[in-house]
Formats: sequence, structure tokens, C-alpha cells
Amino acid sequence: MSWTGSFARDEEALGQWHTTNGDPGWAVRRARAAALLAEADRLADLAEIVGVSSLPGHERMVILGGRLLRDGVLMQNALSENDAFCSAAKGAALLDLVLAVTDTCRSLVDRGVPATAIEKADLGPVIRAREETGPTDAAGVHTRRIEIIRRLEDLT
Repeated sequence: MSWTGSFARDEEALGQWHTTNGDPGWAVRRARAAALLAEADRLADLAEIVGVSSLPGHERMVILGGRLLRDGVLMQNALSENDAFCSAAKGAALLDLVLAVTDTCRSLVDRGVPATAIEKADLGPVIRAREETGPTDAAGVHTRRIEIIRRLEDLT
């Protein structure tokens, strides 16, 4: 399955809808997500050949971010009361959560935190946020974002 291809359908119409409905930042988030997925896919292919542990920390964080994006935002559970549907605000909050966590992980690597320490951190709350917050609970996702980033920053 091509995550980047499926994420690109109807981009212009969706961008107009989000802008009209109060989310002018949608196009920027979408572009960041698409770039992260494409780079994570490219690096995952490389990692299959040379092994993830041989990649620089920054690249390992891109792979981690791609996994969080796929598992925490793009995959939905139609049988879940909280995940079968979510509001545009919650969807934006979930994407912001993953992008902020990925940015924080990259920043930690830049500050000398070993990639292995970040990879061992419990990032399950990022993936579970879509299931554990209500369909319109963007504020709950934002609260999780603050907590998760605070825990990551404690790795320094």
C-alpha cells in the first residue's frame, strides 16, 4: 500500500474545505505529513538492507515518525466508538501530536540523546490517543501531546 499516494487524493478540495471551515494550517500539516511518510518509506527500504541500527539517529527518528503517523493517525478502527469517526479538529490534533513528537525526537537526537533511548521510550500513548479520546476530543489529544513531550524532554 502506498501511504503517500492514498494520502494525496482530493488534496485541493480538502484543503479548500479545511480553510473555509477554520483550519488554514491544514495544507502545511498535510505537506509535512506527506513528506514524513515519503522519507520514512525511503529510509525503511534502506534500513532493510543495512539495518536500522546502522542509520544515523536523525534518520531513525524519521522512521519512527512515519510509524507513529501510520499507526496513530492514518489507521482507523471502524469498530471503535472513539475511532470510527473523528472531527476535523481531532484529526488535526492527532496529526499535530505526531508531528510535534517527531520534531521533539529529532531535537533530542540533535542534543545528543541516543536514538536507542528515544526508541525505548513509551510512545504507545501517541498511537492510543485516537482510540482513548472521544471522536471530538481535540483538547484531550492536545493534553496528551503536552504530557508526552514533557516525558520525552526528561530523556535529556
